[in-house]
Amino acid sequence: MGNEKQMRNFPLDKGLPSVDYIVKNWPNTKCILKKYILSNHKQPNLYSIAIICLKELKVFKLKDYKSIIRKLSKLCLRNTCFNTYHDSHHFKSVLVISCILGKQLNLKYKDRLLLVIIALTHDMNHQGRRILISKPYYQELKSYAGLEKILFKKIFVFKELKRIKKIFESTFFPVKPENVVDDLEKIILDADILSSLMFGPQVGVKLARRLKQEIRYNDDSELLFSNFLKLLGGKCLYLDYSKKSC
Repeated sequence: MGNEKQMRNFPLDKGLPSVDYIVKNWPNTKCILKKYILSNHKQPNLYSIAIICLKELKVFKLKDYKSIIRKLSKLCLRNTCFNTYHDSHHFKSVLVISCILGKQLNLKYKDRLLLVIIALTHDMNHQGRRILISKPYYQELKSYAGLEKILFKKIFVFKELKRIKKIFESTFFPVKPENVVDDLEKIILDADILSSLMFGPQVGVKLARRLKQEIRYNDDSELLFSNFLKLLGGKCLYLDYSKKSC
């Protein structure tokens, strides 16, 4: 397949190539992904991005899922706390990076669907600055509860919902999750932070600046990013592809 056809298949947005093109031409396309991830001048169409990611992951039988994904996308576009980091652009970033990582693994069909739903909603209804005074895992469980109300008995059985809940809880950044053996969990944990790592420290500081505004951090963005890297020191990226992308 020629490069032009690859670019046209499922373009992320007007004037942008497909995820497949970005993956197959990596690292030459790293600058394209960087520009897309950092762009926040307009609200992203999360529903369209989620559908594109599903198609990229070869999930084509979408008739039963489109209404649910549309509803979840609308909920994720709501920003009642006026977050400047945990907003629709963060969801966009995690969605696309999760799709890129998912294409590197031989995931089961339903896991590919599950990956896109978790990537989209892992920070749904994020409380922004309020989580600083909340109990550990408060936000993660709140996001999961909102998702469960929509998914319960519709797509996933209880065992699968329990798995989703564990992955949501694992995204609580201050604590290193235990026994990470689930490929979906590895993808989500990597995708949640990769945008701050894979494009160099300058991008990391830019994203830290957005978080600084959200949590009313008093010191400079460089220090906030430095503290993020120190916290990360006790953790790790889980996938080889994630490590090589940085």
